[in-house]
Amino acid sequence: MSATLLHVSDPHLTADPASAERLRQVLDLAAPRRPDAIVATGDISDHGEPAEYRAFAEVMADRPPWLAIPGNHDHPATLRAELRQDRCPVLEAGHVRVIGLDVTVPGEDHGFLRDDAAQAAEAAARGAHQVVLALHQPPVLIGHSYVDAIPLTNPEALVGLLGRLPRVVAVLSGHVHTPLVSSLAGVPVLGAPGVASELAVDPDRRPLMFGGAPGMALHRIGDDGTVTTTFHHAA
Repeated sequence: MSATLLHVSDPHLTADPASAERLRQVLDLAAPRRPDAIVATGDISDHGEPAEYRAFAEVMADRPPWLAIPGNHDHPATLRAELRQDRCPVLEAGHVRVIGLDVTVPGEDHGFLRDDAAQAAEAAARGAHQVVLALHQPPVLIGHSYVDAIPLTNPEALVGLLGRLPRVVAVLSGHVHTPLVSSLAGVPVLGAPGVASELAVDPDRRPLMFGGAPGMALHRIGDDGTVTTTFHHAA
């Protein structure tokens, strides 16, 4: 038995219909793989406006079950109200339980895992066969001076949470607009490419983000906990 998660991040939806079309392209690209669930790891909107979340909900209509968590561009309360998401959203995908973490810091670009969010995740994980955690800012550095200045700033709190949860098989993140493969305390950390844009390799390049084909990740999770990730772009 296996479960497949379609992982998208950073659509940065605006009033421009082209932003929603980029999201639609990657979702349609993944459709033949029949993902069990969709995980969107933040920066759903570009300005935190209600209409931007309504555009997201429209694109997500008639898709597999999904959850969305806020990023630094989002307004968390507006996201939860418009998308009907809990502060600690939970999604079941076969034998995998996906738990979303809100690590946003008001007015800041970095992330911080608060005690209340960690406690909510512990409660949500009880009885799970396998757990996947989803957050916006990655808990690892990638060697890029710009984005490494705005990560999850207390990864030790996440390490502690991983030690208290049953069988965490992956941590999913976004924020950096580039595919990411790393690990934390022996758990894979997997970041999806950006839907809205791509990160320039050169940290001194301006603009730092540039247009390209929107991307996504597919995570195949086996019953034995094996996670196999492939990255794809809608040409």
